[in-house]
Amino acid sequence: MNLKQKLNIQVGDIVLVLSNPNNDDTFSYKYIGLKGQVKYFDYDCGCGQTYPNDPMIGVEFSNGEVEEFWKEELIDFRAFCSVHYLKIR
Repeated sequence: MNLKQKLNIQVGDIVLVLSNPNNDDTFSYKYIGLKGQVKYFDYDCGCGQTYPNDPMIGVEFSNGEVEEFWKEELIDFRAFCSVHYLKIR
């Protein structure tokens, strides 16, 4: 199993910020509902992340800001659109 299969996203993917399921006090709620592009995976920032399944994921938004998220806080934008398209059909 490769890294993309474990994380379901990879660098370059467009993702949507969902919510703060872990009640992380560093989570910035201003990003909920915004989409951005995955720029990197960080395994060394000291937040308890582990390789290969649980990195901090750096996401760049259209305004140039980069913020880091846990995988539980994101969804691949294409997958999100596909699921919601099927629900409304």
